[in-house]
Amino acid sequence: MKSIATRSIAVVAVVAALGISVPAVAFADGSSTNTSVTTSTAWTTWHATWVTYVQGLKSINTTFRTSRESARTTLQVALATATTKTERQAAYAAFEASIEAALNARVTAITAAGTPPPPPAGYNGTAYVDGIQSANIAFRASVVAAQTTLSASLAAATTGAQARTARLTYELALGNAIVARSTALLALGTPPSHPGQPS
Repeated sequence: MKSIATRSIAVVAVVAALGISVPAVAFADGSSTNTSVTTSTAWTTWHATWVTYVQGLKSINTTFRTSRESARTTLQVALATATTKTERQAAYAAFEASIEAALNARVTAITAAGTPPPPPAGYNGTAYVDGIQSANIAFRASVVAAQTTLSASLAAATTGAQARTARLTYELALGNAIVARSTALLALGTPPSHPGQPS
């Protein structure tokens, strides 16, 4: 049970990172080494708003990782002091409840964050950024759905086998979401040069 829980948690950590990582060139502030080309104020304003949005997502993920690590530490302490099978089962049950609560909090926070601010129309890179954001929005929606299902499944699980099945189902859903996001990002092609300049 411990190895499956650890693997599932590792998958969550990877997913958390993937949900907000994008090619940096797509979100450049529009500055250029060519001094004859000026940066668009609308693009610069949007970029600052987008950075704030991404920092919010990173904060959500940091809070989740902190909760997860706290649950793991509590589990290790409980297992180290457990002397009976019942105590070990209680430690794992408490761990599952902590992970479920952390997942629910993360789902609520990501849902509350909403969609990222759209880039201004009519600039070099607008379509590319829209494509990245669409892929990320769909990805986060898939992750939220998978985590909601996992949380409900863990709450309803009465055996270790049911909890393992819930985690494996979750990992499959995440794998499918990662593939769909990767396919969408690859379809965008090469990032535009000098994003943020009027097109």
